[in-house]
Amino acid sequence: GAMASHAVAACVPPLGVADRRSEGHHRGGGNRSARGFCSFGGKRHRKCRPVWTEISVVACASPRKCDLYDVSDDLTPYHVAWGWQKAILEARLASLSLEKDETVSGDDTHDEEGDTNTRHPLGHRDCVLLVQHPAVVTLGTGSSLENLKFDPGAADAPFQVFRTERGGEATYHGPGQLVLYPILDLSQRTPDLHKYMRDLEQVAILAMTTLGVRNAGRVAGLTGAWGTRVPDDETGVVTENEEAVSEDEDGVNNSQTPHKVAAIGVRARRWVTYHGVALNVDVDLSQFQYIVPCGIGDRPVGSVAQLLLGKAGIVSSSSGSTDPQHYSNLDSAGARGVGADAKGPPPDAELMERAKEALLDAFQVVFETELVNKEGPPFVA
Repeated sequence: GAMASHAVAACVPPLGVADRRSEGHHRGGGNRSARGFCSFGGKRHRKCRPVWTEISVVACASPRKCDLYDVSDDLTPYHVAWGWQKAILEARLASLSLEKDETVSGDDTHDEEGDTNTRHPLGHRDCVLLVQHPAVVTLGTGSSLENLKFDPGAADAPFQVFRTERGGEATYHGPGQLVLYPILDLSQRTPDLHKYMRDLEQVAILAMTTLGVRNAGRVAGLTGAWGTRVPDDETGVVTENEEAVSEDEDGVNNSQTPHKVAAIGVRARRWVTYHGVALNVDVDLSQFQYIVPCGIGDRPVGSVAQLLLGKAGIVSSSSGSTDPQHYSNLDSAGARGVGADAKGPPPDAELMERAKEALLDAFQVVFETELVNKEGPPFVA
């Protein structure tokens, strides 16, 4: 039967419907142990699930096909990608309604063989968008403004802020982060949004594992994909404040602490999904200082590049943040420029390419689908 529109939180349940803002155009394993603990490198952490979950894939003689619009080599303004999602969602819903009517009337003329845009108009089947965004902050439908550490209406606000339909709290998007937006009909798969979110987590976990991230997995009670950094004795890198890092009494940012690398927030209408999962590949972690990421102020955010280098991530709470490169407190002005205007080295192109391949391969495995590359942005009227 039909399902009303639902948002599923990336970090917390939605609290209510709020307004949206417009944007101007611009470019740019641990082992399981008792009582909800698990061990990372001999140290126990509360409420941590096993860091690796094996998945079984049923071989399909003829796997589902899913259109892929990969525009991740460029920066797509958030409002543009958001508009694409909503247009494709509407087209997909209209196509499914037509298919239902044709099935009832016995006139089913749809064909899965051709792969051209002419033969398969937008919305004919499920699709996936893969993008990078310029620096921006998004909120879920019930997000608290308390998780923004700046006034979004101020002239000197570091980022534009968008309140969207997805679940979850404040999230940063920017260069060096791959964002996957699946528009999938779950009624033809498993109509369960919580399972869908676990599947998106598994996509990120598989990709992170392929890229060499240690202990890629989940943390109990928290959404997303997490991993730990390579210990310093294996990287040969000595941080300039190693003593302070190693003596972190709370274990907030040591080498065995799970770092959040992928954030998830989704919504669905009549079981058709939009929004999705964001994977930090080689993103500027200092930008997270301006928010309480996903409303979680006591755990570090990380990236694939940072974890592989053995560097600590950034912990950003309402009272302050730690610098991901210098392990020191940042003031409100920031240490390397302000928000979207900050200048830093570009993302590692080779790592971004490998991450893209790993993410798309993982999506095909977890969702048992074949991605058909449409080579360019979707044609949206």
